[in-house]
Amino acid sequence: MRPYRKSAALLSLATALGSAKVMADAVSLPPLPLGNTSFLDGIVRPGMLFELPIQHYRAQDATDSHGSAVPGRQKVHSTTVLPHLAYITEHKLLGANYGMEVLLPLVHLDVDIDNGPDGSRTRQGDLIFSPLLLQWAPVQLFGRPYWQRLNLVITAPTGDYHRDASINVGSNLWVVSPHYAFTWELTDRLEVSGRLHYAWSSRNEDPARHLQADDIQPGEAVHSNFSVSYAISDAWRVGLAGYHLEQISADRIDGHRQSASKERVLALGPGVMYSRGKQAFYANFYVEQGARNRTEGKQLTLRYLSPF
Repeated sequence: MRPYRKSAALLSLATALGSAKVMADAVSLPPLPLGNTSFLDGIVRPGMLFELPIQHYRAQDATDSHGSAVPGRQKVHSTTVLPHLAYITEHKLLGANYGMEVLLPLVHLDVDIDNGPDGSRTRQGDLIFSPLLLQWAPVQLFGRPYWQRLNLVITAPTGDYHRDASINVGSNLWVVSPHYAFTWELTDRLEVSGRLHYAWSSRNEDPARHLQADDIQPGEAVHSNFSVSYAISDAWRVGLAGYHLEQISADRIDGHRQSASKERVLALGPGVMYSRGKQAFYANFYVEQGARNRTEGKQLTLRYLSPF
C-alpha cells in the first residue's frame, strides 16, 4: 500500500514546516501527504507490506494570499524518511478486506526565512496510523478493472515540538484525514490513479510564545494526488503525477477566524516505476505552481515497496 505522505509526507512534508506559511507565519497546515503516492495506487492485495519513501523538498520562494512573491529570503529545505507498514487481512467488512497501517517519519529541516525561523533540525515527526482501511476487490467500470480503497488516517502529536523553538518537526495537534484511493486500468498498459483527501486539525493549545495566544487551529483542507502511467515493458512504467491542495476554511487564533489565511498549491511532474517480482521502485519529480500563503518549490520522491 502506498504511504500516507509531501512530504509529509512529510509527508507533503510538503513543505516541511507543516506547510511553511510565510508572511504572518502564524498558523500553518500540518504536514499532509502531497505527492507521496504514484502509479497503481489503488491496487493492494491481502498481506503485509513494507514501504520506504524518501522525499526531498526545496523552496527558495514564497507567496502571499494573492499569489504574489514575498520579498526577502524564503528558504525551506526538507528531507523526510517515512517507514510505512501496512497489513490487509482476509477478513471482510462491508464487502472489503479490512486492514491497518502505521508510519513514523524522520525529518530533517533546513530553514532560513527573513524575519522568521533560521536554522536546521533533525527529529522524529508525528506518528501516523490508520485503524480502519478497507480495500475492495476490483469491479468492472466500462469493461475495465477498477480498484478502490477507503482509509481513515489519524496523525497523533508525538513529534518533536516546543513552543519556544524556532523550528518544529511536530505540529502539536491531532489530524483526522480520511481518503479515497482508486486505480482504473483503462487498457492492459494504461492506467489512471488518484487519492482524494479531507483533513481536519484539532487545536494546538500550546502555540508559539510570540503569538501571545492560548490556542491556534489550522483550517480544514481538501487535497488530492493523481497520476497516469503507461507500461513500456513488463518491468518499466512511465507517466505523469501531481498533487493539489485547497484550504477550505480559515485558520483560527483564540477562536477568531484569520482573514486571507487559506493555503493553496498545485504541482505536476514526470515519474517512473521499475518492478521486479513483487518489489517496486518509484521516482517522481514535482514542480509547484499557483501557491498561496506558502512556499513554492520542487519535490523529489523516491519509494521502495515490497509485500511480504
